[in-house]
Formats: sequence, C-alpha cells, structure tokens
Amino acid sequence: MKTSPILVFLCLGFLLPAENSFAQSEQDSIVRRVYQTTRIQGSSPTIDGILDDQAWEQVAWATDFLENEPNNGGSPSQETAFKILYDEKFLYIGYRCFDTEPDSIEARMSRRDGFAGDWVEINIDSYHDLQSGFSFTSGVSGVKGDETITNQFNWDTNFNPIWYLKSTIDDEGWVAEVKIPFSQLRFTGEDEQVWGFQINRRHMREGTRSTFQEIPNNAPYWVRGFAELHGIKGIKPQKQVEIQPYVVGKIESFPEEEGNPFATGNDSKLTA
Repeated sequence: MKTSPILVFLCLGFLLPAENSFAQSEQDSIVRRVYQTTRIQGSSPTIDGILDDQAWEQVAWATDFLENEPNNGGSPSQETAFKILYDEKFLYIGYRCFDTEPDSIEARMSRRDGFAGDWVEINIDSYHDLQSGFSFTSGVSGVKGDETITNQFNWDTNFNPIWYLKSTIDDEGWVAEVKIPFSQLRFTGEDEQVWGFQINRRHMREGTRSTFQEIPNNAPYWVRGFAELHGIKGIKPQKQVEIQPYVVGKIESFPEEEGNPFATGNDSKLTA
C-alpha cells in the first residue's frame, strides 16, 4: 500500500517541532566549561616545546579532565593541563600531559594524520555554529594530525593547514607547544569572539582518552557539546595564505665544477 504524500507531510509537521524542541532542551542542559584567554602582552612564545616563556604566565592552567573512554565520566589516572593565548595573527596552545612513567610514554613516528602513540588535540568551533570545526592533533613524537569536522561527527583528513608544533618529554610527562595561524581558521568579524573548543588526550599505554569538556559517549552530538573559549578580541578574518620555507638537500656529481649542494624553496597554500 502506498502512503499519501499529504499524510507524510502532515506527520512530519507534527514530528519536526518535537524534534527541534528536544534538541534545544538537550543543548540548554549542557553545563559548559569556559576558558578565559587573553591577548599576549610583550613577546609571543617561542615554539620549542618548553613552556618557560613569560607570555605563558599571563593565563591560568586549565585542568580537571574527565575520562571519555573507557570509563566515561571517571577520573583519569594521568592528569592533563593546558593554556591558551593569542596575538594578532596566531592562537597558541601549551599542553602539559603528566605521566607517572615518562620512560614508557608511547612516542611513535608515523605519517601525518597517522595518530600513532600518545597525542593531545584541540577541536575548535571558531565559527561557533555548534556543528563544525577544525581539529589539530599533536603527537608526543612531533607528528601532526589535522582534520575538519562537519555535521557533528564527520571527520575529513584532507584538511592540511600550515601550523607549528614542538613536543618534548621530561620527568613529569610530556609537553606540546602549538601555534595556529588565524588564517587557517574561519570565524566571524565580531570584535569579541566566543568559540567552542574541546581538548582531547589519548594515553595509549593505558588505552584511555580524557577530555576537558565532558560529553557522554551516547550523546547524539560532539561539536555541540564543546566548552567555550572567551577573551579573543580585535582579530579579523584573514585570507588563507601561509608560506612555509624549506631546505632540500641535493647531491650532484660534476668533477670540474663546484657549487652549493642545497636548493631552497617555499611551500605555499592559497585559498580564495
């Protein structure tokens, strides 16, 4: 038996308001954590994997992560802390990933977006549409991962922005220092920004993940449940143009001639 299109339309007319109401009430029930950042006064941090620059003293540490997997909502055995700063052109994130057995940290090399070993990442909903975002993953070995997020759960590794990372291991665990150009993000032209964000850490040895903002494993959302980043003021949307210098070693054999064995160049990304 075929169903009448009119009947389907009428049924949807009754169902959609109920679904929208449920989604709105679910969103209103989220208790969001807030991190207050500030514009850097003085020199910006050097990205060397050591959080000893004076700039980092201008903001507070954020801690109290909760386990996401496997014990959703539990207390992780290894603490995580972070700080966020910004200047006119860059967002800076400093991570302190504590580990009681630093000699056993899983520092694995892989290709970009390989997500091997221990890592920590920031997901940024810079447009604050509660639907999409950008992800920047920092591996303890210095390997980068980057993805776009759409429709809450769709992750795309074809996103390959230019950004900067340095990781180090010490007696307390490991540290990652990150610099992300604002040109690699998308945001509004408002003078004062509110962004959604999430910090997510994987501890491979114990098989756990922990997050700054608690999100139930059975929640029908990811981006919508993010914490909020406050305090970004006076930045303007920029064209996605970054130039990454590089040096390529090259050996050629010419018995009668001598020359510079190095060639220099530039990697550039341009998006209209």
